[in-house]
Amino acid sequence: YGIGNIGGIAGFNTGNILYSSSKGNIYGLGGNIGGIVGYNTKIINNSYSNGNVYGNYDYYVGGLVGRNYYGAIINSYSTGNVVSNSGFVGGLIGSNSGAIINSYSTGTIGGTTYKGGLVGYSSGVCTSSYWDTTTSGSIVSSCGAGKTTAEMQAQVTFVGWDFVNIWDINEGISYPFLV
Repeated sequence: YGIGNIGGIAGFNTGNILYSSSKGNIYGLGGNIGGIVGYNTKIINNSYSNGNVYGNYDYYVGGLVGRNYYGAIINSYSTGNVVSNSGFVGGLIGSNSGAIINSYSTGTIGGTTYKGGLVGYSSGVCTSSYWDTTTSGSIVSSCGAGKTTAEMQAQVTFVGWDFVNIWDINEGISYPFLV
C-alpha cells in the first residue's frame, strides 16, 4: 500500500525486470499502480503478477503495469483483478505508449473511462497479445485481441508464441504459463 508509483516489485522502473513475479495485492493512491511496476520506462520480460490491484480514485492502474511509458512488456501476463474509481485501467496495463508483445491478462476490470480488458489506453503497439473477455467482463481494449476462456486455453490462439522455450499450456485446462 502506498501513494503514487506503487508496484509489487518496483514503483518506478528505469532498468530491466526479467523472470520475476508478484503475488501480493496492491493498494494505492496517487496514480501509476501496477502488480509488478507502477511506472515503467524499460523492459519487463518473462514476468507475471497474480495479485489484485486496487486504485482509489487513481489513474493508470494495471494488473502488471500502471503506466508503460515507452517501455516494452514481453512474454508477460497478469491474472489478478484490477479496480479503480478513475480511468486508464487495464487488465495488463493502464496506459501504454510503448510495446506489448506476446502477453495476456485474465482478471476482472473496473474503472470509469479508458478501461480495457488488456489495456485502458494505448498510443503504442500490441503484438500477439490477448485478454479473456469472459473473466474480465470487458469486450473492449485499446489494443490487443479479446478471446473467450476456451480460446485462451488453446495454444492455437497465441500466434507466434514460443511454446518450446518460453511458454507451456495444458490445453483446455489452463492459460499459458512461463517455463
